[in-house]
Amino acid sequence: MARHKEFNEEAALRGAITAFARKGFAATSTDDLMTTMKIGRQSMYDTFGDKRALFLKALALYTQENLSGIAAELRKPGSALVNIRNTLMLFTERGDIDPTDGCMGINSLCEFGLHDPEVLEALQGGGNATAQRRLLLASLKRARAEGELSKDADIKGLADFFDTTLAGLRIAARAGKTRADLRRIVEIAGKAFQ
Repeated sequence: MARHKEFNEEAALRGAITAFARKGFAATSTDDLMTTMKIGRQSMYDTFGDKRALFLKALALYTQENLSGIAAELRKPGSALVNIRNTLMLFTERGDIDPTDGCMGINSLCEFGLHDPEVLEALQGGGNATAQRRLLLASLKRARAEGELSKDADIKGLADFFDTTLAGLRIAARAGKTRADLRRIVEIAGKAFQ
């Protein structure tokens, strides 16, 4: 008879995200994972597989949630540019923007680069990264059509700047910038969207 699991799988997976975000894949030990996941070694392996399988599941969930949050902000009614600026500003208020917490996505890119197809697939969030990019481009095109951006605004360049600003905010937070510092960065970055 199979034994009933005595832990919440989603909560355990979120614990794995915390561990991997802080230390990256290679530096995160099994003991680190058991501590943050609040489960035993055998339960971890039985439920999630080996460390790499756990990492890929955690990265996929992390990416999915990040992309969904950004997309929800971009889809709000009203001014496309206000939504873009608000998305950046709200990013500075996230609970996981903290010097002690890293960004699982940034860590993964730095650790694996573009050479691991499974990591890249997890970072795509089941195609949601592509969908979010299309939504961002559509928002910028709408802003240009409605006169919020100049007619010659570089839409692709602004979308790249948006993505880079999000990554930069994560790195700045990890380097010790305060939330007030991050908000100032966003205020200056927001001026690019004119």
